[in-house]
Amino acid sequence: MTTRRWVVLGSLGLLLAVMLLPTGKSWYDQRQRLAELNQQVSAQEANVDTLKRERDLWATDEYVEAQARKRLKFVMPGERAYTVIDPDAESPAVDPQTGAVTAPSTQPWYEQISSSASSADNPTPAR
Repeated sequence: MTTRRWVVLGSLGLLLAVMLLPTGKSWYDQRQRLAELNQQVSAQEANVDTLKRERDLWATDEYVEAQARKRLKFVMPGERAYTVIDPDAESPAVDPQTGAVTAPSTQPWYEQISSSASSADNPTPAR
């Protein structure tokens, strides 16, 4: 084969590659998008199954009663409700004269951020 024939075949191959590469990239991108959409569909189907199961639970009187007892602290007539309070929890500071709960800081939020940033710039050495 002559040099001229190699040049023609090479240029035809290059032309073919230039024409097919964008098509191949487009095909690859579409396959990736299709895979993402299939994952999204399967996640949404799982969510639908969860919601259907929850809907079926709410259709039963026992579940509705249990949720009313748990979330709203409802009781049946004649029953007593007890609320257990954590004895180890910190109680908020209360002003003895007004009975109002006092906030830990009386600074506005923007001053609290400013003082926090300035204290972060000048840390105290560890002892």
